[in-house]
Amino acid sequence: MKSLATYGLLALLAAGLLNTGHGQAPRSAVLQPVQSKEAPKATDDKEREADRAALRQSTAEFVQAFEKGDAKALAALWTEQGEYREDGGTAIRGRAALEKAYTELFKAKPKARVEVEVRSLRFPSRDTAIEEGILRLKPAGAELPTATRYSVLHVREDGKWKLASVHETGAAEDKLEDLAWLIGNWAAKAKDREIAMSYEWNAKRTRILQQFSAKEGGKVVASGTQTIAWDPQSGRLRSWLHDDDGGHGQALWFRDGNRWVLDALGVLPDGRETSATNLITRLSDDEFLWRSTHRSVGGSNIPDAEPVKVARVKTGK
Repeated sequence: MKSLATYGLLALLAAGLLNTGHGQAPRSAVLQPVQSKEAPKATDDKEREADRAALRQSTAEFVQAFEKGDAKALAALWTEQGEYREDGGTAIRGRAALEKAYTELFKAKPKARVEVEVRSLRFPSRDTAIEEGILRLKPAGAELPTATRYSVLHVREDGKWKLASVHETGAAEDKLEDLAWLIGNWAAKAKDREIAMSYEWNAKRTRILQQFSAKEGGKVVASGTQTIAWDPQSGRLRSWLHDDDGGHGQALWFRDGNRWVLDALGVLPDGRETSATNLITRLSDDEFLWRSTHRSVGGSNIPDAEPVKVARVKTGK
């Protein structure tokens, strides 16, 4: 039996249905959140703080060069024999090969952006540093962003920190970080309903928390919360939904091209069981299309919901 917890979207957009689901076979290897713990401080705190500042600047230069599509400037941030590796891929060695790889990437994904989230930094020796964190590649257009876990060995050459070895993992695995683009406020209109929802991280960045509400004629007619997290039992992303009238549901998430598929199961406030397959199709960084298909209530099939375009609510500067 399926479930109905549609992230609040289903409750709001699909006439009160909750959506949950079942999906692909679970994957055993997934990106797990890295605990943000302060690395032990070196003996010379002032020197290490200067090094931390220099490495932060290096990260900023990396992001700036990437957004400009400047393969040469990116390669210059590496040592002459720097090495890049990813799971299942062939290592790229040497500055010239790295520049070529960046050039090909920018041809394949023009106007792509990157975000770097440093989660730990430590200094095993005077002229080496190990950095770990999350890197998010955000292609332009409808393609879904991809998050990877990275580990970098920095070395100091001629007084300047350089990338010596980078290892990325998890690009092909569904993980919570892949949904970071949802963080923020969103709004939609569906027939006579106005829908509002917001997504935010919890303090440890191990869950994405959603609040949602729907209004008709200026009056709130539905509201509730949803939690999206990694489910260690199923080995997949799962969401749990609770509406304020007593309904509840859950859904399993998995990627399919430029969309997320949510197989959902739920229970309405009157006790009837529901099921649906809900689709979140990314249109851009600021829009997505929501659809609910293969729906049932109390064992009876009901029509698919009309597609609803959801737009990011942008705040003024």
